[in-house]
Amino acid sequence: MTLLLSMEEARRRAMFREMESNSSIILIGGDPSRRASIEYKTRFSDRMLEPPLSEFAYASVAVGAAMGGLRPFVSVHTSSFIFYGWPALVVEAANVRYASNGAITAPVVFSLIAGTRRGGGPQHQHTPQSMLQNIPGLRILAPSTPGELDSAIHAALNGSDPTVIVEHTLLETDGEVTEVPLLLAQVNELRRGKDVAVVAYSYMAKLATDAAALLEEEGISVGVFSVPVLAPSPAGEIVEKLGHYNSVLFVDESIAAGSPASCWMANFAQEIPGAKVALVCSKPVPMPAAAHLCDAVIPSTSDIVQSLRLLLSSER
Repeated sequence: MTLLLSMEEARRRAMFREMESNSSIILIGGDPSRRASIEYKTRFSDRMLEPPLSEFAYASVAVGAAMGGLRPFVSVHTSSFIFYGWPALVVEAANVRYASNGAITAPVVFSLIAGTRRGGGPQHQHTPQSMLQNIPGLRILAPSTPGELDSAIHAALNGSDPTVIVEHTLLETDGEVTEVPLLLAQVNELRRGKDVAVVAYSYMAKLATDAAALLEEEGISVGVFSVPVLAPSPAGEIVEKLGHYNSVLFVDESIAAGSPASCWMANFAQEIPGAKVALVCSKPVPMPAAAHLCDAVIPSTSDIVQSLRLLLSSER
C-alpha cells in the first residue's frame, strides 16, 4: 500500500512512527518545519527539549545523550547555524566510535533546512553538506522526494551512525510513500531517459525533472537520477547505474569546489573514459538577500536545459 504525501506530511508521519516505536528517541528543537510542534508536545511532551538559542550547547547535549544511549533528533532549522555546533558534531560525534575502538557510538541525528530561501541573506542560506561530506564517520542524507525522506528518517533513527539529514527549504513536492519504510537506496531513477542523464539531489533533482519534461517536448529523452545518500560516497553506485550513458550532467546547489556533485563527476569521468560530463553549481559568492539575486546565483531549470543541450551538441 502506498500513500500520496507532501514532504511535510511524510516527515511528520515518519517522525511519529519512529517515536512511537522507540522510546529512546528524543526531540531537541521541535519539528523541523516548526509547523507540527503542538502535535509533538501533545504526544511526546516528556521527550521534547526546547533549548536556548545556543547551537554549541544543545548540539553538545545531543551528542552526549547519544553516547549515553538515547537517540536524539535535533532540529537545527536554519542550516548555517550548525556551524555553531561544529565541535560536537565534527570533532566528537564523527570520531567517538573510532577513538573508543567501537566501545562508544553516537547515533545522533541532526536535521538541517538548507539552500536558498530567496531572501534570507548570506547568514541564513547555506549548503553545509559540502563540508560535512568530507568528515569521515558522518552519514549525510539529502532526500529529494517524500518517499526518500521517509526512508532517510527511518534509516537515521535506526542506524548506529551520527547522521545529518539535509532538507531544502523550497522543496515542496508530493510523492508516494510506502506503508512500511523502504531501504534507502544510494541512487534512485526519478525519470527514465536514453539520450542524456542528470544526477542531482534535493531541490536540484526537482529542477532537473522539470528540465527533462521541457526537453521531452523537443524529442530529447533525459534520465533523471536522485542521490539521497551524500556520504558515505555513492560514487561507485552512480557509475554502476549510469555507466551506459554517453553524456551525464551533474547538478548541485553547492559551490562547485568541493561539492558532492563535483566529486561524483570526477569519479565518473575517471571510471568511464570518453564519457561527456558537465557540472552546474551555484556561483561562488555569498548568497544575496534579494530574491532576484538569489535566482541569479543558484542553478535554475533553464540553466539545466541549456547545459543539457550543450552536452548533446558536443557529442556530434
